Amino acid sequence: MKLLTMIWFLSLLLMSQASAHINIEQITGNTMGTTYTVQLRLQDNPATKQEIKALVEQELERVNSTLSVYREDSEISEFNLNDARNPIPVSERLWDVLQISKSVSAQTDGALDVTLGPVIEFWGFGAKPRDLQHKDRGQLELARSKTGMDGFTLDSGTVTKVIRGLEINPSAVAKGYGVDRVAKVLDGAGVNNYLVEVGGEVRTRGVGVRGRYWKVAVTRPQKFSLKIQQLITLKDMSMATSGSYVNYIQSGDRQLSHIIDPTTGIPTENSLVSATVLHRQCAVADGFATAMMILNVEQSIQIANELGLAVMLIEQTDMGLKTHFSDAIYPFLVK
Repeated sequence: MKLLTMIWFLSLLLMSQASAHINIEQITGNTMGTTYTVQLRLQDNPATKQEIKALVEQELERVNSTLSVYREDSEISEFNLNDARNPIPVSERLWDVLQISKSVSAQTDGALDVTLGPVIEFWGFGAKPRDLQHKDRGQLELARSKTGMDGFTLDSGTVTKVIRGLEINPSAVAKGYGVDRVAKVLDGAGVNNYLVEVGGEVRTRGVGVRGRYWKVAVTRPQKFSLKIQQLITLKDMSMATSGSYVNYIQSGDRQLSHIIDPTTGIPTENSLVSATVLHRQCAVADGFATAMMILNVEQSIQIANELGLAVMLIEQTDMGLKTHFSDAIYPFLVK
């Protein structure tokens, strides 16, 4: 078994006007097991680049210390170890993420499930490596018995575990939430024109070089590809992309996707290879993008049209890649 992870930044090429370097400043760094980028217009900033970088990294550390399942001292790790059945007080950040997860799950017929922690660990996509040569169906069913979005309730800043042994893995929305928090910090600092990217999830405000809206490219869903599949214009919007081709485990001659179907507990195997969602909130876009990788193309487009979501899906067919669009995404497409 070999874990192959490609940094998502390679599969979402930021086609903002940063290449002009005329009045765009770029801040980069590492966070949440990936990278982040902030691009902003220098002449609009009341704060210095160093001050903004410090604010950004402080906020990303707060998010990471809340949501990282790889840190034993994070709030979510401590929550997962707490098997109490009484209400557990949680931070505003964790509360926000769980509320968003509950909402997206309800709107996608349970396709998004952040309680799959034990199942994710079983397949080797969690914090602990696993030898899939010795996987056991009974162990998988035991892990599944500790999952379910109805396994916890939210009430007045507290979370109550209904299922004993329930663990939450918020990775499906964590990077998007990190983007939202950084955007909030930039707004508070008086920055009016920016692009924030964490692990490929993006949020923009205002304009870039020459007063034009930011443009982002979704690349072709193939390993290490930087070929552009579609350019998208973001006008004070967020965009998240989820794909089955970036993070997977090699088990024998099979590639197992990191995206787990909550109805079976098994990595997804369908023709959909990439889902891109636009929304005001990046965490919401992130959650829907993950959920749509669970559903089929028809279900995803139907949900998107019912909710007015801007969605682009890329399907692998016998004839090659096929792109599907929801009704709401057409105004954002660069033709």
